[in-house]
Amino acid sequence: MTAANDNSPRLVGRREAAAYLGIGESTFSLWVATHKMPPAVPGTRKWDRRAIDAKLDEISGLTAANDNVEDEFDKWERERDARKAQGTGDGKKAPRKR
Repeated sequence: MTAANDNSPRLVGRREAAAYLGIGESTFSLWVATHKMPPAVPGTRKWDRRAIDAKLDEISGLTAANDNVEDEFDKWERERDARKAQGTGDGKKAPRKR
């Protein structure tokens, strides 16, 4: 069921959050303590279902958070281009100015 057609409340307690994820309450508490799940909404003992979904997507690798990770080739290419812009494209140090 998607959030668009779900009539259940957006904020849920620990028991409901654990049931939503299909895990026990103690496991949910452990996941919150180890930052696998988001903390409760400040000033409440309730969790936001959307925050739970977002965190679950993140740890499952379903979000675009990994798009910001630079692979080794891109890093090399970026550093090479920076060296070229500084006049040291061959990897050697630029001559010292006197």
